[in-house]
Amino acid sequence: MLTRLSQAQAATLFLAALISWPGSAIAAGAQRERAPAGRPSVAAATSQAAVPQNPWPLIHIPDPVVRRVTVTALEKASARLADGECRKILTDFEDADGRSLADRLSAVAVDIHAYLKMITFIDDTRHRRCAGGALALTIPGGRVVRVCTDEVKRIQALQPEYVLASLIHEILHTLGLGETPPSSAEITRRVLSRCGRK
Repeated sequence: MLTRLSQAQAATLFLAALISWPGSAIAAGAQRERAPAGRPSVAAATSQAAVPQNPWPLIHIPDPVVRRVTVTALEKASARLADGECRKILTDFEDADGRSLADRLSAVAVDIHAYLKMITFIDDTRHRRCAGGALALTIPGGRVVRVCTDEVKRIQALQPEYVLASLIHEILHTLGLGETPPSSAEITRRVLSRCGRK
């Protein structure tokens, strides 16, 4: 029969074994308590790493094909707009008040890459302009781009560069660019000239 002292020792040893046992809940809790301030514990870092981060959280397009096309086009737009020649598109056009789109972007206090992630993309295939052949539509100065999924799928198979140019065209509208003038065709033509594959 164990004495009181040996029972206490046994309890201490058992607790020490639990705390040091890898993967135990007590060990994870102790590890969190010991983690230095500002640095996540190994358990926290592992659970965060297990959840993939969505680089485009504002794309709300259920169709997986068109969602993938939109993500790819945005990534290409971000890369193209890093080029000085393509970025000139922001000074080619002005808003209704005569301010360049580059000035409008500066007022938001983010670069173009961060700005792209501030735009919401939704499926609006039933919009009457989608039936008329539009790929996407945006109210000037608004940050919601309405995507015509059926038309995007059709054009992507034939002219992927045109889909990219159309997306940049809509991004210009979010910065305040109106139409007529310039015509929709002129905006897309200028985007293709500045940002198209050379």
